[in-house]
Amino acid sequence: MLADIGTILTGLGLASAVYAALAVSWSIHRDDRRWWESGRNGVIAAAGLLGLAVVALLVAFLDDQFSIEYVAQHSSRTLPLYLKVSAVWGGQEGSLLLWASLQALFGALVLVRPSGETEPLVPWATVFLSIITAFFAAMTLFLSNPFSLSAAVPADGQGLNPLLRHPGMIFHPPAMYLGYVGLAVPFALSLAALIVRRAKVWAAAARPWTLAAWLFLGLGLLLGMRWAYDVLGWGGYWGWDPVENAGLMPWLTATALLHALVMQDQKRGFHWWSMILTMLSFLLVLFGTFTTRSGLIQSVHAFARSPLGPYFLAAMGVTLVGSLALLYSRRRLLSVPSSPDDLLSREGMFTLTLILFLTITASVLIGSVMPTLTKALTDQRFEAGPAWFDRVTGPQFAALVVVMGLCPLLGRAAGAIRRLRRDGLPTLFGGALVPLAGALWGFTRPFSLIGFAIVGLAGGTALGEIGRGIRHRMRRGEGVFQASWRVFGRNRRRYGGYLIHLGVILMAVGVIGTRFYPFETEAVLSSGQSIDVQDYTLTLETLERDPAEDHTTSQASLAVYRNGTYLRTLRPSLDEYTAFHQTVAIPAVRTGLREDLYLVLAGWSEGGSRVTLKVMINPLASFLWLGGLVFMMGGAVALWPDARAEHLPTPEARRRKIWSTAGLVVGLALLVLAAWAMWGNTEGSVASGNLSEQAGRTSAARSSGRPRVGQPAPNINVDLLDGSTFRLSDLDGQVAVINFWSPDCQPCRDELPDLQAVWETYRTRDVVFVGIGLPSMETEIQETISEFDLTYPMALDTIAPIEYGITGVPETFLVEPGGDVAYVHIGPVSADRLQEELDTLLAE
Repeated sequence: MLADIGTILTGLGLASAVYAALAVSWSIHRDDRRWWESGRNGVIAAAGLLGLAVVALLVAFLDDQFSIEYVAQHSSRTLPLYLKVSAVWGGQEGSLLLWASLQALFGALVLVRPSGETEPLVPWATVFLSIITAFFAAMTLFLSNPFSLSAAVPADGQGLNPLLRHPGMIFHPPAMYLGYVGLAVPFALSLAALIVRRAKVWAAAARPWTLAAWLFLGLGLLLGMRWAYDVLGWGGYWGWDPVENAGLMPWLTATALLHALVMQDQKRGFHWWSMILTMLSFLLVLFGTFTTRSGLIQSVHAFARSPLGPYFLAAMGVTLVGSLALLYSRRRLLSVPSSPDDLLSREGMFTLTLILFLTITASVLIGSVMPTLTKALTDQRFEAGPAWFDRVTGPQFAALVVVMGLCPLLGRAAGAIRRLRRDGLPTLFGGALVPLAGALWGFTRPFSLIGFAIVGLAGGTALGEIGRGIRHRMRRGEGVFQASWRVFGRNRRRYGGYLIHLGVILMAVGVIGTRFYPFETEAVLSSGQSIDVQDYTLTLETLERDPAEDHTTSQASLAVYRNGTYLRTLRPSLDEYTAFHQTVAIPAVRTGLREDLYLVLAGWSEGGSRVTLKVMINPLASFLWLGGLVFMMGGAVALWPDARAEHLPTPEARRRKIWSTAGLVVGLALLVLAAWAMWGNTEGSVASGNLSEQAGRTSAARSSGRPRVGQPAPNINVDLLDGSTFRLSDLDGQVAVINFWSPDCQPCRDELPDLQAVWETYRTRDVVFVGIGLPSMETEIQETISEFDLTYPMALDTIAPIEYGITGVPETFLVEPGGDVAYVHIGPVSADRLQEELDTLLAE
């Protein structure tokens, strides 16, 4: 039933989009307002119907309707709620339906009270947007229907692809789709501007849509970077994967487009640039969709080969030919007098910026399709890996950052040198300070210092421009806060752009650190064994295997020390999915401002007593995510509409304030989302404090690490069950055996007879025993003592397990007479082993 409803809604949405395109076209031809109103209703109906189709698919996932093949392939009864939501767009069919729905929604938003300059463009823009909506809806309905029924209804679904089982995947694909869909709006507006011969005024209409699309694409790319960092387990944030490249390319051209629109809006020409970049951005959206859904490229998260490829290829051809033909026929509209300005002018620097964006885009495009092209032409597949991309695009990105630092300082050519002398001090200061700081922090390779100097120049310029604006307001008697608020509130486009520059510069610092100074090694550790990696010492504490409904999780606990000081316990894990024949390594990361310690559990052997561990150190990786937040903040500031409307008519003023408030809400939501994505995920990377799962400790409880052999043992001051007190500091020349246990832990129960036997043997030989459990289990502990006839001292305490960094039970510590830890046993200890160690200590 729900499958039929979803299919009908999709079909009606397609029909509404087709009708809207025809009705609006007829209204333009006949100049008939009635047909225009009817077409508008068709656009709104298409948005509503396709939105309801997405809701129907979501309900099918939440209700476990496995009669629908798409639901059966991407969900299961045990899948958590948030993953069932993300499974809606986890496959090709659902993602296309979501795309069609969002496209229809954006088409409807274009109709919402257009401004005076935009209004003449809206009818033709509506026609093109409706055609695009109809295309995606048709692809969904006829070639990739998510409501198709299964030939046989399974009792349970297959479940979601393990690689997509990450909270970030709830937001990453929708953010990318919003960016893709948003770029269709300036494309439609550009075609409309050419048709109605208003090519020189469309920039104001296109800019907010372009900025919104660019912002969502940037958010999607950042989330993709973090997903790769958290899930893929190779320690990188950007592996130049073809699918991610497909999103990067239109983002690069959209960035160039925003710069061109700024110049056009300032009456400085760039009309040809704006039009070409708008069309190129939309073409790259289609190209990315074609490559990821046709089997043209190979990727860990490309969609399977499908019949969609030829249709998207045809759409690209029609778009390219039609756009160029229209552009050629209206070429005189874009003609402007040639400018005599040279390279050091503002126009020259902007032109160089656009050229660099295009060359970087071309480089990424060539590298992405190179394996396919070389296979077709030479029958030998050449993979353009990360090293190739870094080598080819690295110098281009460096040049782009240099231009970023120079462009704000330049006006017209005649005043360029004078302004450099007048306002260039922060630029020079940044260019000297950042490499000096990098060298003092230990990053001394020549090429990295050059990179730090470049980002310092650009950062100094951006901060100098912001500071200059604030000082100008403060000269009028305003305070720092008020001046800052006025600067960013009165000229959001300009100063939001500077914030974006700062975000990119911070990310560039992260790129330099992670690309020039990566470190990776591999080690095999036994339980209790330690390894030194640069300044870190890693000690394997435990390996636990936990079977779940559709997978088995193997999780290693490793105590991390730096220069002998405990930092935290990291827990990398392996999830083994039998049904998918897939193993997913979930890394654990200890984040620091200077570097990240990145651990990957590569495997285990000998029943879990030995693990294979990959250890990576990623310098300055935190600057990637910090820069991403600043980047998003700048985009939100630039996108936030101006609420000042005193000079506008009442309806327009009300509309401006509504959009301003909505922009503020969206901007804050994006910042919160980005912050959560950058630092909110603690999968595998938790501060450990578990006495045991049964004991109910929380991870936040741990305040110190497990003391290592040779280190002073933390003092214990506990009340014993017999009413006396045990203080480790009171022992004089005695050996202490401290055992942490729990009565509902079977390994603990298994070792109790051995502990009792050793206690009876050594109780008269300067050896002191104490067993420590949790007060919450006093009744069970008393019953266990009676059951095993235990006579060595027992205590109940919550502080001692924290001070000894207990991560699981049983754990046993032997403390020598001098107060230092002599032996540590993670897990049960045998009587023979314990006696051997006690004899060694007593003989010293």
